[in-house]
Amino acid sequence: MPVLPPRHVPGIPAGSSSPAASHAPLAAPASAAAPSLQADQLAIGWKQGREERILASDIRFSVYPGHLVALIGPNGAGKSTLLRTIAGLLPPLAGSLDILGTPLHTLDAAERATMIACVFNERFDAGYFTVEEIVAFGRYPYTSARLRMSDEDRSQIRKALELTGMAGFGGRRYASLSDGEKQKVQLARAVAQQTPILLLDEPTAFLDAPSRIEIFHLAGQLAQTEQKSIILCTHEIDLALKHADELWIFDQTHRFSAGSPYVISRSGLIGKAFDTATVHFDALSGSFRARQ
Repeated sequence: MPVLPPRHVPGIPAGSSSPAASHAPLAAPASAAAPSLQADQLAIGWKQGREERILASDIRFSVYPGHLVALIGPNGAGKSTLLRTIAGLLPPLAGSLDILGTPLHTLDAAERATMIACVFNERFDAGYFTVEEIVAFGRYPYTSARLRMSDEDRSQIRKALELTGMAGFGGRRYASLSDGEKQKVQLARAVAQQTPILLLDEPTAFLDAPSRIEIFHLAGQLAQTEQKSIILCTHEIDLALKHADELWIFDQTHRFSAGSPYVISRSGLIGKAFDTATVHFDALSGSFRARQ
């Protein structure tokens, strides 16, 4: 797989002072298309009977085609809740959330399936399914009532396997693959779903170091070459800083901020979210260090 260069922030030289991170969405790139995903004053959480439990509020962002967004924050801060809200699995509790210019709450499950593909980090028993059969699940929104695949479905399956570096694996049993290969198959399934938005929930969990780097490279490639909007929830902060176009971060008080990796890393927000009595985030190196 070709190695992508680390992402950079145009117009901000290394070592320069950084502006403060913002809760507002970043400005649209020059000559950019309309945002794939946009939120304004969004509140997320869940409902218990008639009562609403708001976990985080005043969330604002815009995501554009071709961009990889990394979502970081401590456990329980709101990352998975935000992903599930964007996916339509939890209802927004306030504010607006638009997908391709359409309010999320007006879309049914079949319509959402043609706009958003999800890869969650739960392991599952694939039985004796082959790789090609797993990827074929991504074509479900487009198959006929009898679930028969067309030539176009088969073409999209082949393309998804090629894009994820899994061409030639179609006949292999899914259960025989390594964890890294299984994760790439799940990405291929999402790619085969042919949606403009991909949501990846901790896709590097359970993977070794080389496989984690490969998944980030692959996500960046898919965003750039296929012009997809990809939101990747992760604990791999060092990789997120190197490869994402934008960082979203929840701190320990569930406060949401968005900005470029350069801005977020030097704003103090990562330290506020993750620092402990014995470990702190060093903005200059972009890594965590033990306190002296």
